Amino acid sequence: MIDMFNAGFHRLASALVAREKMQHVITSNIANADTPNYQADQRTFESFLQAHSDGIQAHAAVTNSKHFSDFSSEGSVSRSDIFHHHQARRMDGNNVDLQQEMARLSENQLMHELSMQLLKTRMNGLKSAIREGK
Repeated sequence: MIDMFNAGFHRLASALVAREKMQHVITSNIANADTPNYQADQRTFESFLQAHSDGIQAHAAVTNSKHFSDFSSEGSVSRSDIFHHHQARRMDGNNVDLQQEMARLSENQLMHELSMQLLKTRMNGLKSAIREGK
């Protein structure tokens, strides 16, 4: 029997769970923007995804010798290399950067919507295959 819910489907489901957890982290940071001595939670989507993946490998297929062979290799550029955010502490000890958190919230929302659309497309494909097979 063909595995209809293959590793790609499970990775997509894991991404949705990770996006939900990121939403909670970001909204918690925003809600505590005025709380004295609150330290912003800086966990990333990647850390949640890694924790939820349960060993599912997410390697891209190399179809051309000029493609990158491994995105986790030394020398690759990560988001933290591009965006250095200085966490200036305020006098009340709080280090939440509201503009940064709002940007993270927007990005997370867009990526969640994209993931949902991909999942919907995949499910519609399965539904179509079932209907055609009668």
